[in-house]
Amino acid sequence: MIIKSFFEKLYAEHHSELNRKVRDIFGSGPPDPEDLVQEAFSNMLSHQHIDKIEFPKAYLLRSAINIGLNYRSRFKNTQSFIDDALDSIDEPLCTQGSPEDLCGMNLRIEHISNAMNTLTDKQRDIVVRSRIHGETYQQIKAATGWSLGDISRQMQNAIEQLHNYIHAKDA
Repeated sequence: MIIKSFFEKLYAEHHSELNRKVRDIFGSGPPDPEDLVQEAFSNMLSHQHIDKIEFPKAYLLRSAINIGLNYRSRFKNTQSFIDDALDSIDEPLCTQGSPEDLCGMNLRIEHISNAMNTLTDKQRDIVVRSRIHGETYQQIKAATGWSLGDISRQMQNAIEQLHNYIHAKDA
């Protein structure tokens, strides 16, 4: 009960300020600043030695920033994969190339398809709308009725899943 009241007080006192500071660093997202702060609070709750944290507000801010930086790194890697995949789609499917070229192209298409098939329908829809059709999160919200936070979370989860798929295949 002591930990619960500690967290309620910590949340009440610092949540708004942490959101503002994280928003100053990352903008309005993605990653969504609110999600980063919430995840930082969640991580702190699961900390084994919570009583040893001397400066909880600083811990939460640093945690939220690190989560955001990790997201950006994964996002950049996955975006590179998606961009490479989309660039290869622009190549003609029937070429005068060798059988090896055709086989390589078929393997790339299969790899892209397999990676996208690991996503939920909603995640796939968001990735296609955002990365292939170039829609903004606001446009996706208007078309689907999903909240911006949900779109951001789904995109983050999709990118993480694609990232894991890519690295599992590379290993």
